[in-house]
Amino acid sequence: MKILKGLMKKKMTVLITALALLPLQAMAAMPTAVDSGGSGAATSGDWLALLTGYLDKGTDLIAWGVAILGFIVLSVVTLGKFNEARKGKAEWSEVGLTAGVGVVILLFMVFLATEATKVI
Repeated sequence: MKILKGLMKKKMTVLITALALLPLQAMAAMPTAVDSGGSGAATSGDWLALLTGYLDKGTDLIAWGVAILGFIVLSVVTLGKFNEARKGKAEWSEVGLTAGVGVVILLFMVFLATEATKVI
């Protein structure tokens, strides 16, 4: 029984030592931040420029998201008009007109999104 208590005491000592040294292993060097705009702000430590780059990329993402949403809306409207023409409730020329005008509006939206990403 004494041998078992001594063995348990040694195991507990090893366990406590391992748990005490665990945070030292977890505090390894932090990775460098990913540079958002290729300006070298992450490596130079300029966090304001780094966050500005991320904000710039975020506005790009929002602008392209709006353009993608416009494409989805155009697809739904055109398919709805196609379904109406198939049932005889609308003319086939309306389907073509809806698709044509929708494509022009979509191209204009993509143009505006591209220009917005340059300005911001």
